[in-house]
Amino acid sequence: MNDWLFSLINGMANHSVIVDALMISISKLVPYLYILILAWLYVKGFCTGSFKLRGESFATAVLLVICLIGSFILGSMFYENRPFVDHPDAVLILNHAADASFPSDHAVGTMAIACGILFYRWNQGTWMVYGSILVGFSRVFVGNHYPGDILGAFILVWILTAIYNKTIRRSVVRMYRGLDARLMREYVRRFQKQRTV
Repeated sequence: MNDWLFSLINGMANHSVIVDALMISISKLVPYLYILILAWLYVKGFCTGSFKLRGESFATAVLLVICLIGSFILGSMFYENRPFVDHPDAVLILNHAADASFPSDHAVGTMAIACGILFYRWNQGTWMVYGSILVGFSRVFVGNHYPGDILGAFILVWILTAIYNKTIRRSVVRMYRGLDARLMREYVRRFQKQRTV
């Protein structure tokens, strides 16, 4: 099933220059866009004076790190070749090192940020979940991953997110509060200094 789905999706590549370029762009750029969105929400929390926005954005960043560590551990336990290694006839339109394929870090990273933001900004988080699914599809399309690598990444994130939200997320936000107070004092001091110049 995994091989069949890979052949089906990857077989769509090299039929349209526009579609190929779109899938390559999604695969390469959207993960960076998600990081920028998370950073923007954090900065917006300073600009609007919203501790909730700052604290939850910080908690989302911690979730991202936890999920990436989980991805590394899972990948170390279950090594899988890239599809273009096992399938010489695979259509590879985005070059990649022949390292471990399972799970997809791109899928883990984007879904972790999406699920973290979903916790406190439902509408935006929902659209970002859809975007992460599209990233996963694009990774198969360009020949870098099997569908199972994507599904495994998503399941890992969903499990870790559920555990994180029920156990330590609130504690992370409370722990951040002390650091946040110092950051806000520094932000206000610099802002007032600029106004007097």
